[in-house]
Amino acid sequence: MTELFSDIPMWTLLPWAVVAVALSLLLYRKKSWVKEISNFKRFLLISLRSLGLFLLGVLLLGILIKGMDSEIDQPLIITIVDDSESMLNYSDSAEVKNQTKAFLNTANSSFNSDYNHSIFTLYNDLESVDSLVFNNSETNLSNVLNKAYDNYYGRNIGAIVLLSDGNFNAGSTPLLVAEKFKKTPVYTLSVGDTIQKVDHLVKGIVANEIAFLDNKFPVEISIEGNKTPSTSFELQLKEDGKVIASKSLKHQESEYSLVKADFLLDAKSIGVHEYTVTISSIANEFNLDNNEKTFYVEVLDDRSNVLIIAEALNPDVGAIKSALITENNLEVKTVTANELPTDYSPFDLIIWHNPGVSKNQKAFDQITAEQIPAWYIITTQTSRLDIGKLQLSANINTTGSADNFGAAYNQGFSLFKLSPETRKMMDNFPPLNAHYGNVNYANTASILAFQRLGAIKKSDPLFFFGGKQDKKFAVTYGSGLWSWRLADYQTNQNQEHFNEIVHKTVQYLILKENTSRLRIQLPSLVSSTEDLIIKASFYNESYEAITDPTIDLELSKPNGEKFEYSFLPLDKEYSLDLGQLSAGRYSWKASTTYNGSTFAKEGTFGVKDLALEKQTTKANHQLLKQMAENGQGKFAMLADYQAILDDINQREDIVPVAYESSTYHKLIDYVWLMLVIVALFTTEWVIRRYSGAY
Repeated sequence: MTELFSDIPMWTLLPWAVVAVALSLLLYRKKSWVKEISNFKRFLLISLRSLGLFLLGVLLLGILIKGMDSEIDQPLIITIVDDSESMLNYSDSAEVKNQTKAFLNTANSSFNSDYNHSIFTLYNDLESVDSLVFNNSETNLSNVLNKAYDNYYGRNIGAIVLLSDGNFNAGSTPLLVAEKFKKTPVYTLSVGDTIQKVDHLVKGIVANEIAFLDNKFPVEISIEGNKTPSTSFELQLKEDGKVIASKSLKHQESEYSLVKADFLLDAKSIGVHEYTVTISSIANEFNLDNNEKTFYVEVLDDRSNVLIIAEALNPDVGAIKSALITENNLEVKTVTANELPTDYSPFDLIIWHNPGVSKNQKAFDQITAEQIPAWYIITTQTSRLDIGKLQLSANINTTGSADNFGAAYNQGFSLFKLSPETRKMMDNFPPLNAHYGNVNYANTASILAFQRLGAIKKSDPLFFFGGKQDKKFAVTYGSGLWSWRLADYQTNQNQEHFNEIVHKTVQYLILKENTSRLRIQLPSLVSSTEDLIIKASFYNESYEAITDPTIDLELSKPNGEKFEYSFLPLDKEYSLDLGQLSAGRYSWKASTTYNGSTFAKEGTFGVKDLALEKQTTKANHQLLKQMAENGQGKFAMLADYQAILDDINQREDIVPVAYESSTYHKLIDYVWLMLVIVALFTTEWVIRRYSGAY
């Protein structure tokens, strides 16, 4: 039904009609030539003018015309095909592909006139039945059900048809997701059988993805057995294809067995190492593909050497060393002034208690000249001359006397974060004994703690950090750190807060800045189901990120085959999408040339095969039956798909739905009305000209 709406009352058209007629009469009343024409022409001219003016007023009224549109929504049948590798793990696997294609072709023909039909695989829409390939390495049924629900929310979904073996190894249970389709029947077609076969497999491997050089790391391997009571087998562990360990194992006496084997391996060299676990086959074993599993471990040389120098052993040195030996990646060496080494290059950090007290000027000059991070602990015995030689970027004036200064944590400190409890504890630690005088240091953001004299917080730093060129340093202006450790234990029955201060200080000083102009970012280990995206960046002489040069990547696959790629330049970085790679260990080399100089980086990474689909040897029909029962549908084997199609066609609740929607159009948008108005005024003008008027 058509309705008219306007912001101005419709009754105003009546007075406007009177005004339009009045204006027309007034116009032609004053014209002398009107008296010479016939009454019919006079009436016609007045009518044309009046009607044209009236219609112009109608347009200016802003009238909206409401209409109704009807639309018929045919029922939508959504078919979801589990195209994972596990669909081919059964005795009927040879027929699964052909039967699936036959079902889809028959469904398309059956639904052609009465239903819309949409087909989903696990991760894509299926546009052509012939393109169906069962090659997905994981099964996520909940994901594809959610996708179908989101894509067709509010549509007339007639039925859901799920073709699967009922097994899933990713996402949540499809039972819960299927409940989103309210009042929509769910049909399930199954392949495979539920009979447990004789089989054993490498169920799981527990190992850290990272190990440290020259350390040992544990590996736990779980072997699952089905219908293998008291069966013996051999397990081999290979590194880069070479057998490094083996064990003779035996399954438990029950039908289901879970056997575990532990190994302790040596991390002997840096890089990504490939380890393969293999178990020997047993009599009548159904599936041999799951008898082998590969994992990767990246070995890092993350150890750092710390040298502690002191005039003699003292409580401060003992407290710092006790805190550092709890870190497995640190090797700590303590020497006195009489035991100084001749070479300091092996050390990543020097902690120097009372620097300069040694009479060995050569050693002093060598240590200060080395670009090695240092932590200086200035005591009252450290002379003003030696302090000046350390080049601490601070103006330190001593008076020759000493005093005790407590610590006041600097809330503006930004180099690293301490826990709130440690910050509070630092404010309550006993005072340190230090030179009395002024310590002027401009960089307040690098001051960890200020000096506190009683309740007064001074502007002089007690613990601060700095750096010059490539060398970073820390300064503790006072001795007595051992009392901090003791106070921490007395208050908390542990030394966690003191240890945190020492650990964070050492970590910051040891951490080297990345000054490389070519930088490559990629994980050391990815899954074969992930897209590998490599990021790269390049910096000019001023260390500004640029994307002018071309960065190339040479990728060597496990079989020795090499491929060359070029990074895609973006705004301030580069990107390269390698997609999904097959399992194995890869090596890479990135290179670029800029202003006549060549820059290169190289490394290795591993791609692990989850092998989730290979572990399945029996179908889960119970899950599919439960889904069909909950969804008021039916369950059938794939070979009997016609029964499902017949049931869908015979259901009375799968019917088209008619939708009505209101439409609104502005009257002024109708071109034909404008043409009518133009025609009225044009006709009037022609008659007037023909009658001798101007």
